[in-house]
Amino acid sequence: MRSTSLQTFALILGFAAVGCSGADDSSADAGSGGGSAGTSGATTGGATTGGATTGGATTGGATTGGATTGGATTGSGTGTAGGASGSTSGATSSTTTSSGATGGPATTGTGGSDATVGSGGGGGSEGPATSSSTGGTPGPCTEPDREVCSDGIGMHCGLTYEYWKDRGEGCLTNTADGFRVNWNNINNLLGRKGVRPGGKDHVVTYEADYRPNGNSYLGVYGWTTSPLIEYYIIDSWGTWRPPGGEGFVGTVTSDGGTYDIYKTQRVNQPSIEGNKTFYQFWSVRKEKRTSGTITVANHFDAWERQGLTLGTFYEVSLVVEGYQSSGSADVKVSIE
Repeated sequence: MRSTSLQTFALILGFAAVGCSGADDSSADAGSGGGSAGTSGATTGGATTGGATTGGATTGGATTGGATTGGATTGSGTGTAGGASGSTSGATSSTTTSSGATGGPATTGTGGSDATVGSGGGGGSEGPATSSSTGGTPGPCTEPDREVCSDGIGMHCGLTYEYWKDRGEGCLTNTADGFRVNWNNINNLLGRKGVRPGGKDHVVTYEADYRPNGNSYLGVYGWTTSPLIEYYIIDSWGTWRPPGGEGFVGTVTSDGGTYDIYKTQRVNQPSIEGNKTFYQFWSVRKEKRTSGTITVANHFDAWERQGLTLGTFYEVSLVVEGYQSSGSADVKVSIE
């Protein structure tokens, strides 16, 4: 019995020893990539400083990226400075989302701090004025005078000039503040300077030393397309008041005077689209003048009320026209 008891005791001790040494580490400790929460919080590269600009608002760059899909991540991304423009406007700040990483449980990082708004630059210097629908007479002109004695179109001192004649002698001279025209025994001649394509809201201010000998016109002139219309706002003329009483439709009062409104037609005659049949719209001042202001919208609106509809503007110009006559004119003009 004693021997058997000792053997039994020894067996119990052996099993105990085996039980203590038999444990292994296969029961899952968290692996190195599995249990750590991603540290993708506020990103280092997220905050963006708007770039320096010469004249305009700066927009902080926006950095995009997905939520992280695991592991410790550091947000990345560099903002892009916004472009400069002529006027200062509000800046838009950006937020940044950290880029993806693989590893442990997916973690969504918090957005990066708002971008720093770059200070707005001073207003950019204004570019040179051009002949356009929104443009007009530029500042002081330093271009030399330019004489044109054959048909042509060009730019001078920020305005568009055009010279045309069919027969006879004549020239247009572009000057810093307007133009001069002289003609001799002409059949038909037009010298003009203005804005293209122009529009209905221009205001033309002029002063002319106007000396026609025979038939001639002084005023605002232009064309529209679709429909093709030739139009006149006449302030002065030579020996014959255009268009001769034909096609009277009404009157309009503007800029201190009253104008008669006419609608006439030209059949197979020269136009900006070649020889065509087209209508002419006229406002002709009852009393002559050779200086003043012409608010063109007043006339265009009055024409519309009479059913005289203009098309797409081709130009708004100050014109001197001679017809079967001679003469000269020295014109100062500005267009707003």
